[in-house]
Amino acid sequence: MRAEVDCVAVTDHNSGEWVDRLKAAIEELKAEAHSDYRELYLFPGMEISVHGGIHLLAIFDPSKTSSDIDALRGAVGFRGTPGGSDGVTLKSFVEVVGEITSAGGISIPAHVDGESGLFQLPGTTLQQALDCKDIFAMELTDQNAPKPQVYIDRNLSWTEVLGSDAHHPAANAGHRFPGSHFTWIKMGCPDIEGLRLALLDGRLSVVRPDRDTDDPKKHASLALDSIEVSQARYMGRSQSFTIKFNPWFNAIIGGRGTGKSTSVEFLRLALRRKDELPKALQPEFEQYEQIYRDREESGLLTPNASIKVTCRKEGEWFRIQWNPGGSLEPIERKIDGQWQPAEGEIQQRFPVRIYSQKQVFQLAKTPLALLKIIDEAPGVGYDSWSKKWRKEENRFLSLRARAREIEAGLAEESRLRGELDDVKRKLAIFEQAGHAEILKSFQKRTRQQRDVEAWEESWTGAGAKLRKIAVELAPDLMGEASFDSDSASDKELIAHAARAHSRLVEICEGVKDLASQADEAVSNWGNSKEASSWKQNLDAAARAYRELQKNLAREGAGNPAAYGELVQRRQTIEQQLKELDEHRKQVGELNSQADACLQNLLTIRRDLTVSRRSFLQEVLQGNQYVRIRVVPYGALETVESEFRQLLQRGDGGFEKDIGSPNSEGLLGQLYGNDRDAEDIEQNLSDIKDTIRKINLQQYDTSRLADKRFATHVGKLPPETIDRLRLWFPEDSLEVQYSATDDEQDFRPIEAGSPGQKTAALLAFLLSYGEEPLILDQPEDDLDNHLIYDLIVTQLREVKRRRQVIVVTHNANIVVNGDAELVVALAARGGETQQECEGSLQERNVRDTICEVMEGGREAFEDRYRRIALGAWHV
Repeated sequence: MRAEVDCVAVTDHNSGEWVDRLKAAIEELKAEAHSDYRELYLFPGMEISVHGGIHLLAIFDPSKTSSDIDALRGAVGFRGTPGGSDGVTLKSFVEVVGEITSAGGISIPAHVDGESGLFQLPGTTLQQALDCKDIFAMELTDQNAPKPQVYIDRNLSWTEVLGSDAHHPAANAGHRFPGSHFTWIKMGCPDIEGLRLALLDGRLSVVRPDRDTDDPKKHASLALDSIEVSQARYMGRSQSFTIKFNPWFNAIIGGRGTGKSTSVEFLRLALRRKDELPKALQPEFEQYEQIYRDREESGLLTPNASIKVTCRKEGEWFRIQWNPGGSLEPIERKIDGQWQPAEGEIQQRFPVRIYSQKQVFQLAKTPLALLKIIDEAPGVGYDSWSKKWRKEENRFLSLRARAREIEAGLAEESRLRGELDDVKRKLAIFEQAGHAEILKSFQKRTRQQRDVEAWEESWTGAGAKLRKIAVELAPDLMGEASFDSDSASDKELIAHAARAHSRLVEICEGVKDLASQADEAVSNWGNSKEASSWKQNLDAAARAYRELQKNLAREGAGNPAAYGELVQRRQTIEQQLKELDEHRKQVGELNSQADACLQNLLTIRRDLTVSRRSFLQEVLQGNQYVRIRVVPYGALETVESEFRQLLQRGDGGFEKDIGSPNSEGLLGQLYGNDRDAEDIEQNLSDIKDTIRKINLQQYDTSRLADKRFATHVGKLPPETIDRLRLWFPEDSLEVQYSATDDEQDFRPIEAGSPGQKTAALLAFLLSYGEEPLILDQPEDDLDNHLIYDLIVTQLREVKRRRQVIVVTHNANIVVNGDAELVVALAARGGETQQECEGSLQERNVRDTICEVMEGGREAFEDRYRRIALGAWHV
């Protein structure tokens, strides 16, 4: 139990004495509720010493007892000591096997590669044993041990098992102890029939840990646990209807009209996957989300309907809910046994893939829909790519908006330059009147005075600022009321605080001294300035100008005040023009940055194509049914509509100028004959540049078929032109399929039959991903060859890494696909009911498959290959 072994075969040498005692011990542990107790199934058995010295394991159903084992010992004629190996049976190896089979047991030759093992028998005796049809498993202690040539020549493939062969329960009793060596056996129910079918299955149901180190019980981190439907039209009316799932391969079977596909569409509804349906199939889906009010309406819900999907994600339980009124919490999480609301988006938190046969067929016809599914694969990284794209896109649009905002101010330049010419002409009149030197000197000194005053203003008052800082720096002494004067630690802290306060007071005094020094610096500057020759020149210029004013006024030569105003205006205009020059430089820098953004966006766009290609190459490497090639910018079916939307002509018009791919007009220039990605990028750049020039009226409109197109483009706002520059056509996919294993037989999927198209896309959809995968009747339109080679083979592989739920009418998918859980539905009283559920090893499940699924019996016979066993396996 501590080793977490689920089933133990107790096979003492020639004795079953311990079987009943061990069964009783298990029941005692269960009753005691021992801390290490876990469910353990005991298969009674015996290791028989057969005539010739060969050891043979006989294993029986857990319901058998010690007396059943003792009866077998008598039937085979063992005359030695029970519990010992000092004797052998009177009957031969083949006869002993027959007795075990007649008693309902399974015969397994023990340690065939070791002492007393079957492979030690001489030629003829070994041949007789190998021809025994009731042997289909053997204990092989060393998986690399060579097998006899006679075994190889007979093309035998007995299932190889490994056991501890422990003779004592203590872990320190040698290298072998319970749990040290074991075999994984897949059984729906731990009984002799389940064991028999598992051993007949071979590697499908039996795994040796020394051959495959992966834990066969491992499953994906996200798995659906159940769907519960209440108060739907034909489901959950009398009581809620629930389908349970396991984490591996689930098959939902049943006759027509039993609600199998409805269960899938209700899962789609609850998991918010409706939008993934192609547009052609969405009208058909509407009935699953509509409430019916009379018998004539097609809706499949009542007003009180609800759908609840329970799942496990990374060890935690969640419940996803939906009802017509939207009153249910979309996501709930189980915390301490209680369901509590949880945040998040269902599609993002619980990625589940749901595909019907019709949906797969539509994907084959619409590559862009398939491209969207590819982009959702983690290997493509579309979400992170999209964030990077949007960030750079927003940066480009922001840079262009800022550039246009600044450019709007540049429109003033022409007016300012005209005004500056007028001002300069008027100033020339004054300067030509013989007073130029006085006026120029006054102008120069006035400018200098303004600069000096501006400089003084920036630092005068420094002393006052320092005094203000000094006041704020000096705190009051810390109050001592809350401290204990008798406490040594309190007194110590108060002393520290006093020293800190004293130091801060010293600093404040220092700051005050600096304030005085700043005042002194200001005073010294003022005195120096007033005594300077520059001040004398300034005053002289002012006196000369005032004298000039008087003279001009006396002579009637004009108003000198106007000269001063003109000088100031000239200075103002020149400053404004200087600022405009700076703005023009800013516009140039912004446009350069915007162009760099466009180049980055081109690189990012190329990266997406590369990611798509790399993903497809990885997941389809060696795939014999499908090839998918990414065609850069190849989505011809959407190019014209996207281009028209950007030009605000989605309603048509200007057909000759706009054109379409591979025809006339601008778009006719987009694709060359070879459609090389770099050529398309250059052609696209030329088209965008043409639109930009038309918008700026820099294009020869005589080259257009309709000059009204130039008028229309000329009215487009700049933002529209910017968004056009960001546009790239979407990639396209070229899907090829092969109906054979021939590498040279791949052909375009458009040329395939419906079955071949479906097969190719299924091969791709099954080739990647770890999220749950739900398929509704994927076998429709497929022949049996494709069903087995494609679906069955891949389902066996993918269920190890992802949960699979398949609705099917095909027995091969269920049986040879090795479904872990089969749910059979039936319609009774106008409602979907569950006929049965369980594993393939359960008889009622097998009977139902044979009854409701065409080819069910043949599928079982094909799987187990041992028709001689009769009804044991069918």
